[in-house]
Amino acid sequence: MSTSTPGPSTSSAPPPAATPPARREIKLVSHSTIFYWWPIWLLGYVFALMTYFEDHRFAILPAGSKVYEVAAKDDSHATYELITPRAKGSKDAPTKSLARALEESKSTDPKVEAFKPRMSQKAWMGPVYCVVLLLTILITNVPLRGLWSFLVIMMLVLLALVFTVFDVWDSLLGAIGHLHIYINMAGYLFLATVVLILWLVSVFIFDQRTYIVFTPGQIRVCEHIGASIRNYDTTGLTFEKQRDDLFRHWILGFFSGDLIVRTAGAEHETIRLPNVLWIGWRLEEIQELLREKQVAVAK
Repeated sequence: MSTSTPGPSTSSAPPPAATPPARREIKLVSHSTIFYWWPIWLLGYVFALMTYFEDHRFAILPAGSKVYEVAAKDDSHATYELITPRAKGSKDAPTKSLARALEESKSTDPKVEAFKPRMSQKAWMGPVYCVVLLLTILITNVPLRGLWSFLVIMMLVLLALVFTVFDVWDSLLGAIGHLHIYINMAGYLFLATVVLILWLVSVFIFDQRTYIVFTPGQIRVCEHIGASIRNYDTTGLTFEKQRDDLFRHWILGFFSGDLIVRTAGAEHETIRLPNVLWIGWRLEEIQELLREKQVAVAK
């Protein structure tokens, strides 16, 4: 007598449904020209740190003040006599800076500083910061594309570097009436902080609302803050990358560029997106994305 055991069931569970691939999107954001102002806040903080660690102070004195060395107390201290004119019949200190210094000097606490405002004695820091500020304004407002941009900006930068390396600023400004440019630490911090706040708000809030989004078959465009979003088909879409401004696009803008997109079909539109970051690399991604649609249609 033989017995048979049932074999394994040949029925199997249906295969899981394939999930459709996520739809690819590439978003290009058009930045305002304030994006290129990052050297102003960066250099401002660098110069503020240099002024802080240099740890020199300044005092405001009236014209005609004289100072004489009376005696050297020791190797690290000396005694000076300061003679300043003051208003006739007045017994007060001639300036508020000296009045505060006299009051603070009466304190027995060694941590109390008679002169509090910090300022570097380097004559080149103020002029260099002003040159960088003016150059940034020039670069971001006057389009100088190609060779003109290189020649003009390089000449100005070279002059500033030569004046700084060979310590020409002190002699040059001294020769024109001692019109030295000194900025204290608070001045650097104020300018740098205000520009940084404006830069962050512009780059990460307002600029994000001017964009174009590419998908394999369609683009979505918002050209202005608060404008409606428009949709276009990618068939016949053409791109034009405008000629680069060497310093604005390559150096200050991290290889940014100005992009012009032209649509085809019933509605011919010209869409302009200035100051798009990493424009060359992003255009290669877009071309690859649009080719995906062509392959899908061919299949």
